[in-house]
Amino acid sequence: MSGKLSFQIQNMEETVMSIYKLEAANSRRSREWRTLYRYAVYEHRLPLDDGKAYSRCFVVIKNQYDVIVRFTSLHNYIDAYTQGVCIPITSDGRKKLHHICSMLNYILIEQYETFGVEHIFSIKKEMLEAFFQDYALGKQANGTYRDKQTVNRCVAVVTGFFRKLSLKYGGYMELSASDLYSEKTSLSKRGRIQRKYIPNFRVRGAFPEKTIFRDIPTKVLQVIISNAFRYTPEIAFAICLQAFAGLRPGEVCNVRQECSPLGSGLSITTVNGVVKKVEIDLSTEYMLRSDGIRCGGIKKKRRQRVYPAFLTAFCQVYEFHKRRLQNDYETDYCPMFVDSNGKAMTYSSYQNRFRCLITEHVRTALLNHSDPECRLYGQLLYENPLGPHALRHWFSVQLVLMGEDIAGLQYWRGDSSPDSALVYLQNKGDLVKELSAANELFANFLMNEGGLHYGKNN
Repeated sequence: MSGKLSFQIQNMEETVMSIYKLEAANSRRSREWRTLYRYAVYEHRLPLDDGKAYSRCFVVIKNQYDVIVRFTSLHNYIDAYTQGVCIPITSDGRKKLHHICSMLNYILIEQYETFGVEHIFSIKKEMLEAFFQDYALGKQANGTYRDKQTVNRCVAVVTGFFRKLSLKYGGYMELSASDLYSEKTSLSKRGRIQRKYIPNFRVRGAFPEKTIFRDIPTKVLQVIISNAFRYTPEIAFAICLQAFAGLRPGEVCNVRQECSPLGSGLSITTVNGVVKKVEIDLSTEYMLRSDGIRCGGIKKKRRQRVYPAFLTAFCQVYEFHKRRLQNDYETDYCPMFVDSNGKAMTYSSYQNRFRCLITEHVRTALLNHSDPECRLYGQLLYENPLGPHALRHWFSVQLVLMGEDIAGLQYWRGDSSPDSALVYLQNKGDLVKELSAANELFANFLMNEGGLHYGKNN
């Protein structure tokens, strides 16, 4: 009897050991599988016959070779446009999906050994808290911490994602509505009940103050434009579009020529030979390259006017640009700015050309300048990178100094909200102290530069 019992115990131990080995092997294979795959955002662009292009973003799973192995339906739960039934066809939730992918990669892949989560439905509140905390305290690629606004946006997006997911799969999920948010009710001015969902998370972080190097004295901008005419004439007009019309770098790359078959990208109103208005068409994002590559985004669809004080200077640069452009571009699209291959210039190409202009030419010119302020600024450029967004900042400063109010700043900058305009007005005392006749100064300056480098009689 004892021998039979001993045999049964031995068999049981062998069975338990085999189960343990099987589970260990499965766990090892699961860990190995997860190290080879990641969640990512895939953007698909659909060009239409009329030249318009629409984007749609999806959450996909990619392998170690950056090849998509599976599409998911998670893009349907990013909590966008919860009010109403009409959704703009141009909305794709790209920025929100990046936050969702960061969260999924953290919990399901990077911290799999810690949490052991096999499915998105098994995610718990403490796991989200850990992700938010590491997201706030983790350093970015440039060595800085994320600011408070970015962390708040991430928390709101992830919370909204699980909130919408729970509306359909609430019975299968570990997370409940009370874990995600608290609901607050208030009355509007018209007596209507308003519900606001506040995330139930508290995140501590080393939130830095944003210190972006973007102040450009007017005399430094003259040096930048002068060197652009001399060394990078293909982006000289792009620089002026930002400085005189406040366009964003991506919007600059979306500008079309007047002769574009997709519609005139720039219209000029003249009265008795005098230019009264210049309007840039940014109402629609078109496909401007035959290879389908996106040139840049338009943050706010609109028809943007050039600020009246800069019309003369703007027109001078535009004439120089048209002489240089000639026919070296794709005539099916007629982009305003082209690269060395004759295709529409992309945002990254424009940004790289601008930064090369600053580091290789402008910085040296400033250090050799006779003005002490220019020499000091040249030294600052060795410590701080200057990007094309600084040109839009210079434009905004000029608007403030010319007496524009919040509404005027918002209109001329092409902003959707007055928040940025309010910041500029609050900092008006710390901006440039002296305001000269910028239009006359630039007109004379550009006449000399344009005549020197393009030929006055061309």
